[in-house]
Amino acid sequence: MSVRHAILAVCTVLALAVTAGCTVRIGDGDDDGGAELFGEGNSMEWDLTQPLEAEGLGLPADQMVIVKVPDDATVSLTLPTGTWSGRTEEMTVTTRHGFVDQVDLFWTEADGQAAADRMVADSALLGLDAERVAAWAERARWAETADVNRTRHKDNYNGANGEVSTSVRPSMAIGEGEGTPVRLWYKFYVRDVVETAA
Repeated sequence: MSVRHAILAVCTVLALAVTAGCTVRIGDGDDDGGAELFGEGNSMEWDLTQPLEAEGLGLPADQMVIVKVPDDATVSLTLPTGTWSGRTEEMTVTTRHGFVDQVDLFWTEADGQAAADRMVADSALLGLDAERVAAWAERARWAETADVNRTRHKDNYNGANGEVSTSVRPSMAIGEGEGTPVRLWYKFYVRDVVETAA
């Protein structure tokens, strides 16, 4: 992970912690590298249709934890109507009252079109409006050469798959020219799964 990405991850975690009302743990015990959740083949598979107990995963009961993400990491998350799978460069997990409450994945796509293509490909499974996320490609083309008093162009698309709520947030630098990378943030919010099962 680059220094820039590490700083962005920490800033994101701190911002999320304020809204979630939980504490933040960076590292796992004496290990400052983050929680170890990935297994063989640098992969992780979780079933989000069932409550995930924090203790069984080696996670604290009420904290946001930065996960140690290996190179070429892949995540597979079972949702009520199918399985989402993709790579990730950064990851945080938020627990609440002893259960996983939220899973956040971050990675970078090459440009606005690549980000739009990925979001469209995931739209049906994540319950997103495919036309809205496809329009990101045009918004990104504008941001590549825009001359505005902002440094980043961001958007937010909300959806749901059964009891799993989703959010996809693309973000890119403004005015850096053609081929500006786009940072994607995929959020899987599973509080309803836990509360329904209780």
